[in-house]
Amino acid sequence: MSQLVVILEKQVIKRVPIKGTSLTFGRNNHCEISLPDRTISNRHARITVVRDDCFLEDLDSTNGTYVNQQLVDRHLLEDGDTIGLGKYHIQFESDQSVDSQIRRLSVHPKLMDATYQYWLQILNGKRSGYIIPLQQERVVLGNRRNGQILIEPNAAGLYSMQEIGMSNSRLTRTLIPGEELRVEDISFRFCLQDPNVPASFQPGDTTP
Repeated sequence: MSQLVVILEKQVIKRVPIKGTSLTFGRNNHCEISLPDRTISNRHARITVVRDDCFLEDLDSTNGTYVNQQLVDRHLLEDGDTIGLGKYHIQFESDQSVDSQIRRLSVHPKLMDATYQYWLQILNGKRSGYIIPLQQERVVLGNRRNGQILIEPNAAGLYSMQEIGMSNSRLTRTLIPGEELRVEDISFRFCLQDPNVPASFQPGDTTP
């Protein structure tokens, strides 16, 4: 079960399992997570659970809702995200499997868009052959209990990968087209579209 770890002044003050379909943060005592501080609105933010995903939404709060120090209105939470509400820091810990993430992120290769410049090709498992377009700011696969990678564009216009260990150790490197990655039992290939080659014959394809 996913949970929230509420931290105040670097001290963990409570751990809250995410149950049901909705959970509200606020100064009001009727909120599931009551945060008694004047920087917090009465009903500040809400987490809504949709199948395996948890969405964080700001409820028109006075001081805003932050995730990883970025102001958000609505955000799909990933394992390891830190929610900032006033002086509170709330760590999101997910038990979502890589299979669930793949179902959300992947598309059939026949639906591949010509604008996709970078993508991950899934090499095994139920969705072998499917692709995960790298069109977002970042893609997170796995969780910190079983191993996690975070892929995002870097300042050079390429893609970097962070491998995040259970002790929160981080190893960052630039990805090379054609290299293979592994999360839990699933393998992926990092692909780059060659403008001189049709999209249907890109790296990792088996079609001659």
